Amino acid sequence: METDIQTDPEHLTVHSVTVEASSTHPEDWGRATALALSQLIQEVIATTGTDPCRDPGGLDVALHIKAVPEGEAITVTWRD
Repeated sequence: METDIQTDPEHLTVHSVTVEASSTHPEDWGRATALALSQLIQEVIATTGTDPCRDPGGLDVALHIKAVPEGEAITVTWRD
């Protein structure tokens, strides 16, 4: 699992988590996606002190899937 916190040019904080799924079949990616989302939410709570899921606007994330030799890398990203 890989986690990353960056500040983009617009001064927004970008949080992302990458988890590798051990299968190339989309129906098997659920566990990796759930783990990445859970880790991302915990990271955001630890950094900001608030739960983004409880925000009136909800939690808006980006999902990126990339092939790796062992399966797929699932990356979930949130911009503060």
